Amino acid sequence: MIPSLVPRFSGDLEALGSHLVLTADERPHLACSALLEQDRLRLLLSRFGENYADAEPRAVASQWSKWYLSRLITPVLAANMVLDRKLPIGLQETGIILSPDGRAEAFRLRDEGQAFTPSDFMERFEDLLDGHLSLIIPAISTASGLSQKVLWSNAGNIIENVVASCARKLGEEHAGVVHGRQLLASRLWHDRQPNRVFEPVRYLASGEETLRKRRVCCIRYLIPSLSLCKTCPLDEQPGKRARLPR
Repeated sequence: MIPSLVPRFSGDLEALGSHLVLTADERPHLACSALLEQDRLRLLLSRFGENYADAEPRAVASQWSKWYLSRLITPVLAANMVLDRKLPIGLQETGIILSPDGRAEAFRLRDEGQAFTPSDFMERFEDLLDGHLSLIIPAISTASGLSQKVLWSNAGNIIENVVASCARKLGEEHAGVVHGRQLLASRLWHDRQPNRVFEPVRYLASGEETLRKRRVCCIRYLIPSLSLCKTCPLDEQPGKRARLPR
């Protein structure tokens, strides 16, 4: 674990901290920028797809992306929002440690980053969104044929979950939480471009409970061995010929 993150990732959260390591970690790794090479990325997706029988390649890519995005976004956002820690996570400067089946196991950073005091939500999250996600998501989409809309939804779902968790622990007035809420509520990003993680989930009243539902389905139902996830916006398992998000 990165030493500066120990205050955040101790006890039950220690496993999350292990998803980020420094260059002293001697495990074999790959530069994240190498994933922009389509043949290399397709090979990883194909290897990961061997975990499932009769799986649709786009659904395999969606599941693979969830591992990648969760292992990256969750600890990076927690360090950012809770500790005001800016980590070096640009795609060109980050390495990825892969499991034998080709999924993300950990990310290798060049250093521990630095403390920062961002003035707004765009400054707080631009390294993650612009420096990493906006590069890797199109690459996964091109390699697999999966819609970028689904991939950004996968990222947004994780971001929203982290923001909600931080809000429960720190309160809504905490600066990181305020910026996180603003990110998810803003339709626009830099230069008036669409914000790809705008409102990724909705909370719907159902009797006496509130249901958390994604806006866009992750299409995991196209893997026969998997059921709908608990936040799926679909009411029932559709057939394989169902129309996919574009």
